[in-house]
Amino acid sequence: MKLRLAICAIALVASACSPAPAPETAGADAGTVPAAKRMPLPDCGAVEAKDAGADGWTHPDCRLMFADQSGMAIEARYTPAEDDSTQINVQVVAPGDATLQTIDERMGNTFNGPSLEDFDKDGKLDILLPLETGNVNTTWAAWRQLDAGKFVRVGEPSGVSIVKTASGYIATAARSSANEWSISFYKLEGDALEPIATADITAEGEPDKITGTTCDVTDDGGVAAAGLTVDTAKAQFCAESVVTEIFK
Repeated sequence: MKLRLAICAIALVASACSPAPAPETAGADAGTVPAAKRMPLPDCGAVEAKDAGADGWTHPDCRLMFADQSGMAIEARYTPAEDDSTQINVQVVAPGDATLQTIDERMGNTFNGPSLEDFDKDGKLDILLPLETGNVNTTWAAWRQLDAGKFVRVGEPSGVSIVKTASGYIATAARSSANEWSISFYKLEGDALEPIATADITAEGEPDKITGTTCDVTDDGGVAAAGLTVDTAKAQFCAESVVTEIFK
């Protein structure tokens, strides 16, 4: 009996000294955050950046759900970087909280937060991450959604809005002054926004009494590739509603 008790005691000691099994994770990808360890974050639409004076704007970490049937979300986390910039790390999160993709960008001074918008009108929400805001215009890192929740960086459009025109262009409207705007037109070619032309529209008269407008078009390197001449480009882009409705 004493021998049996001694053997049991030795077995219990050996068991206690053995290494514990490694915890299971939600995926084998090194960028995947286990669902059990993902911390809850506030909704990006419910939080605001704070003006830190000379230190610029500080942003709270936040989460933004896709307004579609995918069940996906993005989680944005901010950390200080060198030269007074901010590193923004964005995780694309699947239902169940596994990380599908990680995106890193470097931000300058901006009060804007991340947004989800179908800027190319293909039925899939894209990711817009602010990089810099000057006056009222923001430069965005535009990440277009492909199939199966994969995102690809297509460019850095700048302005107060990004729209898809009825003629098939991606247009950004940027305000230069109270009576002057610049509208840049792009074509989505593969995985890049290719610049085509910019329409500059200027209001005549006083801000509270506009008597007319003038519009000029600058070739950004894509007019000929779009099958246009200088004259037809001016006729095309100055007549776009994103231009003509600026001062209405």
